Amino acid sequence: MKKIIFFIFIIFTQFLFANISLDDFIKEQIKVEAQLLDQNISLEEKIKIKKKQEKEYQEFLLQYASNPEKHVELKNPYHHETSKLNLRLRNNKHLGNTNAVMRDELLLRGYKIRDAIKDALQIMMQYTDSESKAFFKDKLDEMILKYFSKEPFDKKKYISSDQNLSSPIVKSLHKALQTLTYIENVGRTFSSEMVENYSHIYRTAKLSKSKFLRIINIINTSTFGQQINEYLSPLHLDIASILLILSVILIIFLIQFIIRYMVNNYLKHYAFKEDDIDYIHSRITRLFNIITSLFIVHLILVVYIGIDTQSIIISKIFGVIYVLLVALLLYRIANTVAYLKMEGIRNNKLFKNEIVNLLIKVYNVFIFIIATITILKILGVNLTALLSGLGIFGAAVAFAAKDSIANIFGSISILAGDVFEQGDWIESKDVNGTVVEIGLRATTIRTFDNALISIPNSELANNGVKNWSRRSIGRRIKMNIGVTYESDFNDIRQAIEDIKQMLKEHQGIANERTEYQNIYRQAKLVSTEDFKGVKRTTLVYMDEFADSSINILVYCFSRTVVWSEWLEVKEDVMFKIANILAKNNLEFAYPTLMIHQSKEEE
Repeated sequence: MKKIIFFIFIIFTQFLFANISLDDFIKEQIKVEAQLLDQNISLEEKIKIKKKQEKEYQEFLLQYASNPEKHVELKNPYHHETSKLNLRLRNNKHLGNTNAVMRDELLLRGYKIRDAIKDALQIMMQYTDSESKAFFKDKLDEMILKYFSKEPFDKKKYISSDQNLSSPIVKSLHKALQTLTYIENVGRTFSSEMVENYSHIYRTAKLSKSKFLRIINIINTSTFGQQINEYLSPLHLDIASILLILSVILIIFLIQFIIRYMVNNYLKHYAFKEDDIDYIHSRITRLFNIITSLFIVHLILVVYIGIDTQSIIISKIFGVIYVLLVALLLYRIANTVAYLKMEGIRNNKLFKNEIVNLLIKVYNVFIFIIATITILKILGVNLTALLSGLGIFGAAVAFAAKDSIANIFGSISILAGDVFEQGDWIESKDVNGTVVEIGLRATTIRTFDNALISIPNSELANNGVKNWSRRSIGRRIKMNIGVTYESDFNDIRQAIEDIKQMLKEHQGIANERTEYQNIYRQAKLVSTEDFKGVKRTTLVYMDEFADSSINILVYCFSRTVVWSEWLEVKEDVMFKIANILAKNNLEFAYPTLMIHQSKEEE
């Protein structure tokens, strides 16, 4: 996706460049090659000139590919010059002017190189119509071998010690020899840059066939457009780029409206709830709008700056952002669809919950891996070398850091499984306290006697962990209330009913009418109440005949899970139970020992 966007931007920005003919460009590059061969210029200056030259070649080739019909001339532009040179060459041969003959040969050779560059560009443009970029690359290589693989000429043939250096013809011969050297370098640079930018050229030529871009170009070159451009040129803009930006903005806003309209109709057609529709728009539609709006900002920046090093860097930055946002969009789409389809999948006997959950996790990991590889590719990282280096490095440290690696994977297991997080109250085999930090190697825990303990992550990952903080509603209240054996069973039965009614009406006790808000949508085939930690069970029964009492079991859960609030609720429940027992003429039993003594017979 990033490449397509980048090459669309390349075509868009072609309107910002003044059209330059091939002959003028070659003349400019001859001057550049002269600078690169100048012994009086330092190496640092030559490096700067070379970088600037590469940029100029890229701009010219992409400009050429964006409008091949306009730039490619079917006729030989050097026909008139070469005809005159051939005529002059025959005359000089007839007159025996050796130096003049060699000069004309060198000039003709230079024009042949120019013509070869023109022919190569024409053939290159013709092969851009091919459906395969690989086929285009193969044909380009064949064309390079045909036109630019000739052996260099022998300079010694044109220089001899008996030449009169003060002769104008000899001077023109040496000048022609020097110019030909520059032209040959231009030909070699042309061939290498065409190979280097072949992918850009192919995509740009493909996209340039858009009728919309042709219309904008006609507007830009019209009399009206040229008049407007006089005022826009100080801002590095023109009428074409402005029309292009406005058109893209209009199209993107139209796409956003259509997407939202279609999603709304689809969701309403299948009778989705209003909160589900709002949830989908907030997580998916909104993110899509952000991506498209970011595209507008990217377009404006690239069109304004033009094709240069800065725009390429900006495109890379935006490319990374696009990858991250698209990965997040795909993640949200899949998990939202999975969540909305949970009920249907749960009732389907063909699928096991564990398999569906595993597939969702594999999908999420796959998105992460693809996004990471794409970002590294955009940043120019050599993935082959990176993977090879990681393999060698991993083999070297595997034995030396076995325990550390186990702890790192333990931390990954804890975080991936969402076992606990900072601030949770957990209990394991050897520790009971609040999680302070989950590190790469160990997890630090603050115990309730205010000690700080560090536990290796591998131990926590391998051993069972109780997480007391993963409760939304319900902290257990359990008690056995003993009444005396002298109690009337009708009173006990009535007391049990009164306790049930009291717990049902108590504001601090959770029951089946207690509602909770599930903000986080979990795409897993699990019981929502079990996953969120919701307990609302209430049990009141006569439980057992104990040694000294008849026990009544009271089992319920408070609404709150906060310890101090739970204690307040539990205390209030105990007072109310005491009042109920007193109301029903029941007394609390306590351990007693009765001694029965039989009467002795006389």
